[in-house]
Amino acid sequence: MKKAIACLMLVLALIVLFEPHVNQAIVGWISDLMSEQEAPAQSDPAPSFSQQLGSSKRTDMLDVTLYFRFADTSVLGAQQAQLDIRREETVATSIVQRLIDGPDIAHERLSGVFPQGTELISVSGEGATAFVTLSGGFLGKPDGAPSDWEDSQDWQEEAALRRRLAVQSLALALTEGGRFQRVQLYIADNDDEIPQRIAMAWMDTSVTDPTLVLAACPRDEQAMLTPGRALEMIMDAWQSQDWAAMYPLMADTQDDPLPTLSVFEAEMAARDISLLAYSATPGTVSFDGRTATVVLDAEIRSHEGGDAQIVRESVPLVRVQDNWAMSTDTLQSLMIRD
Repeated sequence: MKKAIACLMLVLALIVLFEPHVNQAIVGWISDLMSEQEAPAQSDPAPSFSQQLGSSKRTDMLDVTLYFRFADTSVLGAQQAQLDIRREETVATSIVQRLIDGPDIAHERLSGVFPQGTELISVSGEGATAFVTLSGGFLGKPDGAPSDWEDSQDWQEEAALRRRLAVQSLALALTEGGRFQRVQLYIADNDDEIPQRIAMAWMDTSVTDPTLVLAACPRDEQAMLTPGRALEMIMDAWQSQDWAAMYPLMADTQDDPLPTLSVFEAEMAARDISLLAYSATPGTVSFDGRTATVVLDAEIRSHEGGDAQIVRESVPLVRVQDNWAMSTDTLQSLMIRD
């Protein structure tokens, strides 16, 4: 190979000496050929495992699903987000910090469950378990609570509910895609303090045994706003005539704008149609993820037209701001029977 390169150099020199008007393209071609022979072929390396986890030196955008409280319910709604993973961060650390920070303002039906003052101390993984340590602010005053909230049974229960939702938000987000299988939550004031498990009394006001502590929590899809759960909540609100509870689960789009709550409540009251009983399937999601279908059986009663049966009816739901909702047209079709 070296002899071939030497010959090419000699030919090039002769051409330049005797034919100065030679086409420069020939010279460039020979020079490029020499460069190719001298430089080893290189290819883009495959991303390393650390790069895929988000601990690489590059800055990558990663799509994740975060979970926050849906309206004033006891379930968690979803928010699709992109994380800009810096080189000193891991995916798990970034996810937990985003959960603490709360949802984007565009997701107006979602709210955060970590009280202000909650700080992330550390996130680590061992096997299938993620270990998350938060500051003591996690057990502090809930956002929006009065100064004497500890003397209120209602606020004590509200605080316990938010803590349970916070734990489940961690478990759902960190087990998404199989990153981990469970999450163990600890409390510590700083990096130097030994993390402590949380007494179950902080999570459930009915627990009186101080020795019971929070164990590692697996993924619990009962805490998610799945299509089946969304329809169940709509039906429960209809059955109890609680139109304010149904309202956040109604779709509000440009094609189907939702009226104000007062107008919606007036419309439902004017129809005066009761839901006597119902059962529904978990539902299935379309391939594009934008719609879902749940099969419903129900018995309704109109105070003007008597009883009617809904038998194995396919009920469509749509995704609005990453969460499942029912259009007002669909609700009307369920209430008005031929």
